[in-house]
Amino acid sequence: MPSLKAIIFDLDGTLVDSARDLRDAVNVLLSEEGLRQIDLDEVKSMIGDGAPKLVERAVSATGGDLSRLPTLVVRFLQIYEANASRHTEAYPGVVETLSGLRELGIPLAVVTNKPYAATIEILEALNLRAYFDVIVGGDTLPERKPHPAPIHAALKRLGVAPEAALMIGDNYHDVQAARAAGVRAFAVTYGYSHKPHAELGAERLIDTMSELLPIVANDAAT
Repeated sequence: MPSLKAIIFDLDGTLVDSARDLRDAVNVLLSEEGLRQIDLDEVKSMIGDGAPKLVERAVSATGGDLSRLPTLVVRFLQIYEANASRHTEAYPGVVETLSGLRELGIPLAVVTNKPYAATIEILEALNLRAYFDVIVGGDTLPERKPHPAPIHAALKRLGVAPEAALMIGDNYHDVQAARAAGVRAFAVTYGYSHKPHAELGAERLIDTMSELLPIVANDAAT
């Protein structure tokens, strides 16, 4: 891995398991609309493309009125951001890996399709905020992944060229955004992928976050 100077992480499904909090918020919204509840597996299949798409998928799956989508998205964010970190947890190995990467002196960023306010709340609640030099949320720019603009924005703030960066994600939009930005991409095999992991197009698959640190450390030593 040539001259790695920054690592960019996705959030949901990569660093943190947020599915239960997202399910709970969606179900409050659906209950208010008189719609059926969705289960954890259903919500996992809807996560990854930002809050508007999550709400659209949930309302569509339960037979709701999509013409009211903008209003429903606003209401969902009110519900979710009030309790975004109640059940959300870092995946195994995340804290140790982030700590080790910082010890290696590698700048780190988060680029997520989750709204910025909820992202900050979760990172602070899990004591992860201090590990990251740059955070780009799903509402930071007009574009979201798989558009490359959020990754380009993070790289610009880090002062790092695309070829010197690595993206770690769990879903197709992470790999597509990285490729479009000229950044290498690894994918974790846990999380909320909407496709088989082998079809994501990642340079490498890792089964746990703990696998990342030895890869990077070996590169730094060569």
